Amino acid sequence: MIKNTIYRFIVQFLKIFKKALIPFEIYGISKRFEVDYGYLETAKRKSSVDKNLKPIPWYTYPTIEYLMQLDLRGKKIFEWGGGNSTLYFQDRVKSIKSIESNKNWYEYLKSNISSNCELIFSDKKNYVKQIATKKIKYDIIIIDGILREDCARVAYEYLEDTGFIILDNSDWYPSICKKFVSKYNLIQIDMHGFGPINSYSWTTSIFMNRKFDFEYLNIEQLSSLSSVKK
Repeated sequence: MIKNTIYRFIVQFLKIFKKALIPFEIYGISKRFEVDYGYLETAKRKSSVDKNLKPIPWYTYPTIEYLMQLDLRGKKIFEWGGGNSTLYFQDRVKSIKSIESNKNWYEYLKSNISSNCELIFSDKKNYVKQIATKKIKYDIIIIDGILREDCARVAYEYLEDTGFIILDNSDWYPSICKKFVSKYNLIQIDMHGFGPINSYSWTTSIFMNRKFDFEYLNIEQLSSLSSVKK
């Protein structure tokens, strides 16, 4: 009798204790997202930054965490649509060429770029063809600005056999995704989730060539958006 009473008491206590823990679990998740990932700072500043106020791409957090694992030190990037992604990549790659159509963004970036970054302001007429001004191929091509469908039509021609294309807001452009997969046989990896600034989730997609062979940094998979030293 006493044993049964004690047993029932313990079971009831554990049920109450478990319910009491739920708010703490929610708090832990909220803290990780808002503080560890720096989301509160991005929302407040309307700028894509990490918890240390360092620039990060305005992609979904799963995409950023994946990119942080890659060794990009010898890589060349072409980017349609400059921004904090430009500032993020310039510290990690051999070179980056970024095309920006917004004059305000261009002026902001111009005062912050390093020597390995070529920043070009372009109108719509010449925007897409900027990738063809140099007869080279790129390890990463980023489509994250205006005229995305037009950019997608020519992007693959300038992509290294071992590289990949990043298309942000890919859930808005199913026709581009279909073309990359069906016509060019690229491997589509969708990184859906929350990201900086926005209060909604979206998708950033990576389209890998089948000969993709980037090296990874000598680190374990990152658990939060902390900076990785070169």
